[in-house]
Amino acid sequence: MDKKSIAAAPGFSGGVEDDPQVLSNYNVNNPLLEECAPPAGVVRPKDVSSLQALLKTQKIQMAPVSSIGPHIRGGIQRIEPHITLDLSHWNEILWINRRNRVCIVQPGVTYGQLREALKPHGMTLPTPLAPRSGKSVLAAALDREPSTWPNKQWDYQDPVASTEIVFGNGRLFRTGAAGGPGSLEAQRKSKGAQKSPLGPGQSDFQRVVMGGQGRFGVATWISLRTELAPSVQESYFLGGDLERLIPYVYAVQRPWLGEHAFLLNRTAAAMLMSHDAPDDFDQIRKGLPEFVCLQNIAGFERLPKERLEYQKADIWDMARQNSLAPEEGLGDVSAADFFRTATSVCGVRDWRCSLKGHCLSVIFLSTLDLAPKFLEVFHEALDRAGVNRDSGGVYIQPVVQNHACHFELMLPFNPADAKEVSVMKSLEQDLCRRLFNAGAYFSRPYGAARAFATGVNSGQDKLIDLAQDLFDPEGLLGFWNKET
Repeated sequence: MDKKSIAAAPGFSGGVEDDPQVLSNYNVNNPLLEECAPPAGVVRPKDVSSLQALLKTQKIQMAPVSSIGPHIRGGIQRIEPHITLDLSHWNEILWINRRNRVCIVQPGVTYGQLREALKPHGMTLPTPLAPRSGKSVLAAALDREPSTWPNKQWDYQDPVASTEIVFGNGRLFRTGAAGGPGSLEAQRKSKGAQKSPLGPGQSDFQRVVMGGQGRFGVATWISLRTELAPSVQESYFLGGDLERLIPYVYAVQRPWLGEHAFLLNRTAAAMLMSHDAPDDFDQIRKGLPEFVCLQNIAGFERLPKERLEYQKADIWDMARQNSLAPEEGLGDVSAADFFRTATSVCGVRDWRCSLKGHCLSVIFLSTLDLAPKFLEVFHEALDRAGVNRDSGGVYIQPVVQNHACHFELMLPFNPADAKEVSVMKSLEQDLCRRLFNAGAYFSRPYGAARAFATGVNSGQDKLIDLAQDLFDPEGLLGFWNKET
């Protein structure tokens, strides 16, 4: 890499930082991932024009990063020599509009920052399960990380509306309603709010970037659909086995009753609730049933108490029909505290890693009715690896009003124990293969799952190559047809 040539790129006034201590912040701290090239430097463009100049003039790969803190998934890894393209300092909330319930954020805006900014407007944003404090809202949303509020999602790309993208070829493009005509300011004068994701015309290039893990293009801002903050709300547990909880979730989600809803097995629930006090894990876990379903019920601006009460009555009926009883607490955990923890930032470190230092995590999509089958696949894989079944965590999140489900299978481990790491590597390979054969869809492929998302469908791979040729012909943001 020629640092002088990058610093001298037309329109780019920044420099390349290569201090080893600084670069260590961009390493992926996951012993289960294959070795990749470490970043040779980091650049922090000052604005969009500077970013375009870099992509138009340089030939070295760049890995976009917008989150701060430990990186464990592997999406920023590259095989080839590369530099890190850090946009975490682009952390402005560019617009909040209560009338249209929409906001526009830059890449470095975090969930805690955005939530505080939305509060005075009486709004909030659906969030993933206890995101870490440095997690970029833009990065999580474009990675399609699910929120805990499934009935506010009408399409899998929600809450993302419009985006501004600089593709790998350096060209600027705006998607959805932001595509024009006119500038954003001109659109707002005519009451436009950049809230529609489709367009311009019949195009939907936003989906090219979503799920791309920083390849094809770099989003410089996104508009997000926000929601009214509840005026009153109550949280309840429903505990039991999956066979009873599954029909309950279908019954409640079908008519859009309730608000936040998700399922965790006792291990995952105890991991979440003890993330800031790992010594409490065993005590919390032993007081919980096999699975817990968190059900939040809320009222908003108009007749909030009346709305909460009629929904509560309907949900209670559905619970009784499935031999379930909503509880305000289970064991040592109250539903209100559990809800608060699940919908707040968890701190610098991901809550999954608090128990033992790291956590194997396999994520995929399917439907809720298939949950018992995938759970059995998970348990059988643990048996083959000689791992106690009770140590495995399960998170099941309905998405798009429960038309599908996000599944996460997790297993905490000690990254300093070479033998344990070796077991986890073998287990991940075996588990991903068997899940794939059972019908799991790896829509967000990381680690061993990547082999079952690319290279298994020739038509899909041709389409990815075509997208690469169109939007990033030099592969400056990383090649998708290479395993990383």
